[in-house]
Amino acid sequence: MDVVSDENNSATGSTTTRNAAEMAEDVKDQARRLAEDQKQAGADRIGGVAGAIHSAADELKERMPAAASYVHDAADRLEGAAEKLRNRSVDDLFATASGFAREQPLAFFGGALVAGFALSRFIKSASSNR
Repeated sequence: MDVVSDENNSATGSTTTRNAAEMAEDVKDQARRLAEDQKQAGADRIGGVAGAIHSAADELKERMPAAASYVHDAADRLEGAAEKLRNRSVDDLFATASGFAREQPLAFFGGALVAGFALSRFIKSASSNR
């Protein structure tokens, strides 16, 4: 009887382990899809900012053509960054960020700190506008 009980417990344990692994994989897939959606939205926002900068540069063109050229160049770089973001996978982005964090931990921490501060200011200003 003990052998049968051990076999049942073993079967139940392997089924539970299999179910947990499947659930973990589902959560991982959902997180990856969410990150991909956010990546695309971020790329679209960057592209929108680049478009606005191009418009501002067009207005500057008559009064300060040299400055307008620099502003257009900056907008072109933003468009390039948005396109790179669209074309890279979330896994590639995480690998790049992870590699940078290992190679330059202080710069990574500083960038994260600045990004967090900027995000908090953006959220605060967006909530006060409502």
